Amino acid sequence: MAKDINITDLQVEVKKNGIFLKIHSDKPIPENTVTGWFSDNGWFYATIMNAYIDTNLVERIKYPAPVQNIIVHNSAESVQISLAVPIIETHEFLWSGNPRELLVSLRFPLDSLKPVFADAKPIGKPNVNLESELNYSRIRNAALLIGVSLSVAGVVASDGQEALGWELPTGLGLLIVTYIYDRYIQIDE
Repeated sequence: MAKDINITDLQVEVKKNGIFLKIHSDKPIPENTVTGWFSDNGWFYATIMNAYIDTNLVERIKYPAPVQNIIVHNSAESVQISLAVPIIETHEFLWSGNPRELLVSLRFPLDSLKPVFADAKPIGKPNVNLESELNYSRIRNAALLIGVSLSVAGVVASDGQEALGWELPTGLGLLIVTYIYDRYIQIDE
């Protein structure tokens, strides 16, 4: 099998949740020609069929911690790129908008990210206390229901009478007070 694809550059980027390995080539790397796996000995291996890499290229690659080493090996039908890295939980091959760039995403296990999450600061406002919000909503709805009921009862009771009963003013007062509190006094946190 001829080695049609020449790997021209390797770049390593370390993120808080994993590592990106960018593989640049002179021709597009077909999806069905790439495979990868993580071994128990602490190495991640990516194999690209029908590809070749200049082994002198590795000497120029700058790899940041926690990547400990990079080794490339050409065989008769493929190139193997090996990275000595911490434990990898998953890996994924991604083809971006550039067909001659392959991105290998190596993700650390979630357990190793707990310190990162502990140091993270929340963005935006904190969560609202849902229980107190639910209680306020129930009280407001009950006050509105009682206010409407008393107002209707006052109108029905005063039908044909010259004097107003206590129900209509009490119901309207409860509706007004609930509206004013809900609209102007209650502070949304």
